[in-house]
Amino acid sequence: MPCTLTPRTMHAVSTLEAGTVADAAVTPLDTVYLDGAFVSTQEARVSPRAHALSYGTGTFEGMRAIWNEDVQELLLLEPLAHYERMARSAAALGLALPHTPAELIEITIDLLRRNGARADTYVRPLLILGGDALQVRMDGISTRFSITLSPFPANYIATSGVRCLVSSWRRQRDDTLPIQAKVVGSYVGPALAKTEAVQAGFDEAIMLNAHGYVAEATTSNLFIRRGGAWITPAPSEDILEGITRREVIELVEEELGEHVMERSVNRTELYICDEALLCGTAVQVVPLLEVDRRSVGNGAAGERTLTLAAALLAISRRQDQRHPEWTVPVWNGK
Repeated sequence: MPCTLTPRTMHAVSTLEAGTVADAAVTPLDTVYLDGAFVSTQEARVSPRAHALSYGTGTFEGMRAIWNEDVQELLLLEPLAHYERMARSAAALGLALPHTPAELIEITIDLLRRNGARADTYVRPLLILGGDALQVRMDGISTRFSITLSPFPANYIATSGVRCLVSSWRRQRDDTLPIQAKVVGSYVGPALAKTEAVQAGFDEAIMLNAHGYVAEATTSNLFIRRGGAWITPAPSEDILEGITRREVIELVEEELGEHVMERSVNRTELYICDEALLCGTAVQVVPLLEVDRRSVGNGAAGERTLTLAAALLAISRRQDQRHPEWTVPVWNGK
């Protein structure tokens, strides 16, 4: 069905279409939260013998705080959903967060204010086994919890669209590690896949699961459109069920009047689909232009994808008044 851009998304679409990858250094903000106190980055140090450094034992989240210049407000995007997922990830590892999700939201707001954050900011909560321990086990080892902030990097991904390689590295199976949890050590595979793709001249990698079906990109979920049907890999395909993935499923119905099927996706479908996108906390919604040097559709950013990207960006900035529950103000507290 034809898709018409509404006035509330036109400006955002223009911004997205003009997006490019820029070279920009990112310096983390100095004040961090560590084990119940606000300290400087220099004071927040982990022992080189920390268990997590050797074995990747820990869990993390990444969330965005998005700046609205018009109203001078910073908006945390889906903080409750992120901290609830972090609690589930910790539980999957047999760990526990030191605070409730609601308490962590208040700590994060306090941290953003202490750092004077008035620009797009990336929030990284991290729970690790920080005790000195040589044994490869997880019981009886002390944890450390931190939240750090960085200016959101201008060069994270090209918002105008990306070219992807199907990686030779496979997505791990849930019977090898808890794939529904954001486990620190599990990101070695995506890091290898992304490196392989970039070194081959691509922007991003798509990973297949152990059965050869499409799983996800290295840090984002994937959707394709074939005719009037949107399709995304089901949770059973060893994906991490992204928070932005859930938002996109809702917006496909709200914004486009279409529906999403969750099922297995064959690699060949990436080559013959009419439209495709990647979505995640960091990338939000990005058009997929090419896979393995084959154009997706006509090789241009899909009109529906741009509509979804613009709608999500407008909601994230509260320029679109839908879904106020997705955002939490930092400075005005409303």
